[in-house]
Parts: sequence; structure tokens; C-alpha cells
Amino acid sequence: MHTAANPTSFVKMAIFDMDNTLLHRSFIHTAAAELGFSEDLKRIIAECHPDVVRTQLIAQLLKGRTQEELTAVVRSIPIVEDAAAVVASLIGKGYVCGIISDSYTCITNYVKEKLGMHFSCANVLEFDNGRATGVVSIPANFLRAADSGCMNDYCKCNMMHHMRSHYAISLENTLAIGDGVNDICMIRQAGTGIAFNATNEKVNEVADHIVDERSFMPVLGLA
Repeated sequence: MHTAANPTSFVKMAIFDMDNTLLHRSFIHTAAAELGFSEDLKRIIAECHPDVVRTQLIAQLLKGRTQEELTAVVRSIPIVEDAAAVVASLIGKGYVCGIISDSYTCITNYVKEKLGMHFSCANVLEFDNGRATGVVSIPANFLRAADSGCMNDYCKCNMMHHMRSHYAISLENTLAIGDGVNDICMIRQAGTGIAFNATNEKVNEVADHIVDERSFMPVLGLA
């Protein structure tokens, strides 16, 4: 997790998913295509492992890759064209803005910096002598606790609650934007949940609002 800014400076929070939301594509699927492990990735996903196990197995596919190789992959994926402008507008409205992703901090931090966001929360890919070891650390704030709002062992909503508490933001003043199944709990629990070009109809079903164009401008009207 990487955070910045004074936690007492904001009155609202906007949380963005990264893959297929801020980015036009998924980092790991793009990396698989560019680095040659697509079949192994498809196999792991098809095996329907628990979230934590799947996260660990996918990280092993990156073993031996350098930080430069992985950064080159994310650089090759277009960011939604108006994302930076919308983030800047939200900050002007008193929002603290950040990313919660099941990707890796070495990737989400790059996107955070490009967009001028305040924080980035994701899994931590281990590097040794500049190369990925294949080991990943999952921050404890992603994991289910006694007071978690859902029964998933690993869930973005747990991190959402941690971050809003860190910045002293109420749940009703928290906005969450995502596209996939792993965003459902976060979108459902946030004060304002937005489905952004959803890749699963269940995301639209739980969202307060649906955006079906590749633009974050409609978000400004909801913030």
C-alpha cells in the first residue's frame, strides 16, 4: 500500500478499480500475452482456486521478470483518456482518490502517479536483485476480519473500509467504481457504487449507477 497526503484534508473518497476500469485492459492478461504465459494463466483461472491461492499461483508466473519488463507492460496499456482530468476535478471537490486492485503495487503505483492520486492498495510482488521471485504478499487489510461486511476470505471491500477509516471518511461519502465480480462487494457497500463498463451483469445489478461508456465524466455528475 502506498499513501500520501494529510489524512484530515478530505471529506469524501473515490476508489477506482484498475484493470479494465482506469486501464483499457487487464495488466495480468496483457502481461501474459506479451511475455508468453497466456495458457498457464488460463489454466489457473479455469481451475477455480480460492482467491488467495489463485493470487499466489498467478504471481509465480512472473518469476524472473524484471521491474522494467512489468512496467513496460503497464505502459503499453492505455489509460482512459479523461481519467486524469476527472481525478483532478474530484480532488478539487474534496475527494481523496485512490486505487484498490488485486494486481500488484509495482503496477498500481505507476498508475497512481500518472493520475495524481493519493493512494494505491494492491498485493505486493517480491523482488530480489531486481527480479520477481514469484512470491506475493497479500496485505492483511484485504482479508476477512470479524467485522467484515462480506464472507469472502479476500475482498476489496475490507481494504475500502480500512482506507476510509485511515482518512476519516464516512461510508456514505465513499464512492467506488469498478467493472468485475471482485468489485461487487465494494460497489454494493460504498455510499455510491458505480459499475463502469461492467464485465459481468451482476456488477450492474448491485451498482447505484451504471456507466457504459469509456469516460469518467459521468462520475462527476454523481460525486
